[in-house]
Amino acid sequence: MKIIYVENVRVPSERAHAYQISQTCAWFARLGHDVTLVNPDRAGGKDIFTEYGLEPGLLKHVTLRIIDPLSWDWFPLKKIAYALQRYFFVRKLRSWARIQTADIWYTRDPAMIDALKDVQVARWALELHDAPDANSARWDRIKGSIAVYIAISRGLVDWLKKKGIDAALAPDGFDPKEIESLKTREEARKILGLPEDAFIAIYTGTFYPWKGVDLVARAWAKTPSSVHLVLIGGPESDLKRIEQCIDPMVSSRVHLFSMMPRRDAISILSAADIGLLTTSPNYAIGREFTSPLKQFEYLAACLPLLATEVPSSHEVLDNDVAKFFNYTEDDFAVKIIEIINDSSWREAAASFAKNRASEYTWEARSKRILDVLQI
Repeated sequence: MKIIYVENVRVPSERAHAYQISQTCAWFARLGHDVTLVNPDRAGGKDIFTEYGLEPGLLKHVTLRIIDPLSWDWFPLKKIAYALQRYFFVRKLRSWARIQTADIWYTRDPAMIDALKDVQVARWALELHDAPDANSARWDRIKGSIAVYIAISRGLVDWLKKKGIDAALAPDGFDPKEIESLKTREEARKILGLPEDAFIAIYTGTFYPWKGVDLVARAWAKTPSSVHLVLIGGPESDLKRIEQCIDPMVSSRVHLFSMMPRRDAISILSAADIGLLTTSPNYAIGREFTSPLKQFEYLAACLPLLATEVPSSHEVLDNDVAKFFNYTEDDFAVKIIEIINDSSWREAAASFAKNRASEYTWEARSKRILDVLQI
């Protein structure tokens, strides 16, 4: 089957979505399909094969050269820059797509379907990571072109069902080979500058408001003095926001790191005693629709989890591998203390975690999607 995957994003990049897109394409190709990924040329010369450790020539990666206002640091109006960038990419994409053929065109972005709706495209698969605006004029224009819907969470499947749309469930996953790069506990703590005998909680990923990192930073003053927090991710602007949430009295127990290459971030998970999944219930995307990569990586690294008590957390996690907290500073701190004091549960959870993760590899996910695409 010939698959063309279209996205208006930088690939590769430091963002999780770029990695997720690359893994999906790579496994479609490894499973015997002819795959082309097309996106704007905005990666500064980096290539997906080197950046993500993919076999050279595994898939075709087409990067369309465009005028990129998002790269203009001097241009202050980012919304306008994004609109201009999208315009230039769509114009180039339409010209490229007119001479292409495929059995299925694949995207995470409804705007890509809209951009190509009058180009000869036979079947689209739309992978959803958030609820679309089903009442919009765009949705009315594109829904007739979509042959297959893929949803990353049960919450999204249920939401689409209420709109009369059947979607296949395909949560995100992890790469077992990346877990092979784990450092020893001692090595990882030395790299991060952490005390050898401290209890360590770790969070990896972006610091968007719906990720709940602000609450963790504020709550840390209520945790025992022997507990340290590691936060990895986010640009400098986000780090500054999180720093402002930390009580100066506990700042020596909070270790902030900006985004690092994902292989490096995964390799030091072994420094931690628990992984944090602190999604805010105040945002639908986090409460119902998300499928965070970090939860699979924590599990694969044999880390017990502390997760927010929201529906999305329970799609993969249960009491065998996670404790759940109500989204308050006090309950977060209480659950941290419970976990510290319950070494028997931590040991059992760590043993369950790896088996749970094995159900969620990128290979298994891609097989589920391909089964649907080939119907």
